Amino acid sequence: MVVLKGILLLFIIFFGIPNQIIDYKHRKKKAYEPGDAWAYYSRLSKEGSAEGKFMMCSTYCGIAFIVVVLAYLALGLFTTYR
Repeated sequence: MVVLKGILLLFIIFFGIPNQIIDYKHRKKKAYEPGDAWAYYSRLSKEGSAEGKFMMCSTYCGIAFIVVVLAYLALGLFTTYR
């Protein structure tokens, strides 16, 4: 569990904080409608924008991290391994 906490800390530092800064900049310009961020950053990514690619990469990394944590918790729940 300590390893997961370390990975989470690194994820927050390298993805979470820049992600919020980029999103704030685009929301401030009203570049997309509320609730349409995924489509907006996906379009930016396909157009070759570095910010769009970073936002999509951080989103997929976040989803992967959640899946890994759920798998780890399921392993602990359904087995005697700890």
